[in-house]
Order: sequence, then structure tokens, then C-alpha cells
Amino acid sequence: MLVLIINTASAQQNDTLIKKLTVLRDSYISEIKSFGFNPSLAPPVIVLDNPRSFGNYDDEKNILHTCDWNTLPVQMHQLFDAFGKNIHPALTGEQFFEISVHQWIFIHELGHWWRACQNITADPYENEKAANRIASAYWNEHDPQFYQLMLKFFNGVIEHSPSPVPAGQDKAQYLKDNYQKLPGGAAYTWYQSIMIVEVGKEHPFETFRQVVQNAGKPLQ
Repeated sequence: MLVLIINTASAQQNDTLIKKLTVLRDSYISEIKSFGFNPSLAPPVIVLDNPRSFGNYDDEKNILHTCDWNTLPVQMHQLFDAFGKNIHPALTGEQFFEISVHQWIFIHELGHWWRACQNITADPYENEKAANRIASAYWNEHDPQFYQLMLKFFNGVIEHSPSPVPAGQDKAQYLKDNYQKLPGGAAYTWYQSIMIVEVGKEHPFETFRQVVQNAGKPLQ
């Protein structure tokens, strides 16, 4: 009976989380449609299966993989605890997990979905940076305070983490050569951080409508 109660509670938590993420997904897609665009793909199915990059869009199956705090390994809890305290002493690991994974990364992965709707492919660095450009524009408009908080975090990663790129090598080429090995590790966090910081310095800093229109590619 105890196991049944625990499983039921877990299922209810998962259902609540899926509903929350579905609202964000549908709001994102509705806004794209309000710009006059008609997505060629259905809204991606949301699956809670803890991908090692904390979020992953599978364009072959149209599935957006994301994470559940309750089923993450303990070492991942410890990682988010450390991240949260670096931002603010009162920010718990679970709180930082929620805003970074279920807000920032989730919208980032929807950026990949939108690029898939446009049949756009690119090398990993360009592809990831485009999704970060979309996420940056989205959050700068929808919650500028949150965007600045995350920008502070990503700047901190760059400041306190050494570059994983060997001396003399191009960072875009190194990511391409090692793309399947890096997600989930410190090197991948560094890469995402450097892209987001670079996007934050772009002029003009694009609106969400502009990045949607360009599918995340910078304005020419």
C-alpha cells in the first residue's frame, strides 16, 4: 500500500509538471502563430526522461526531452545546489533547477523545434547558438529580470571555468568534433554559456519576432 501511495504521488507530480510545461510550450507556439507563421510540425511531445544535457529536442520523433527533479541522480542535485548558491545564497538547488531547466533550457529546445519547422540544419555551434539567440530574445521580452539573472549565471560560468578548447583550435570545430561526448559535462556548460554571452552582446539585439522570422540566424 505504501508503494502504491508513493507511485501515485509521483504520477501526480509528473502530471502537474507536464501540464505546466505544456502551457509554456503552447504559449510559445501561439505567439509564433500570432506573428503570422504556421509551424510545419505539431507541438513536440514532452517527455520526462532526464537527458544528460537537461534538455534535448529529437527532430526525428518530434519529442522534447526534459528532466524531473525527483528522479535526477543525487550528484545532479548537488550540482544545482552549487549553481543556485553561486547566484544567490537563498536560491535552492531545486529552485535553480526549475528556472534553468524548465524555463531557459525548455525554451532553448523549442528554438530547435522551430528551426526544424523551417528545415534548417547547421553545424553544432551555429545550431546551438541560434537556439540560444531565440531563448535570449524570448526571455528578454517576457521576463527581462529573469534574462539578466541567467546572463549573470552564464557570465559567472565563463569567469570561473577554463575553456575546454585546446590551444590553437577553433571552438566551433572542436564542438563539432566532440559534440556527442560533451553534453552533460562542464565543457558543454561552458559552450552554452559562451554562446549566450556572445548573443547578449550582439547589435542589434533582436526581438523575439525577429529571431522567429530568421529562425535564430542573426540579422544581416
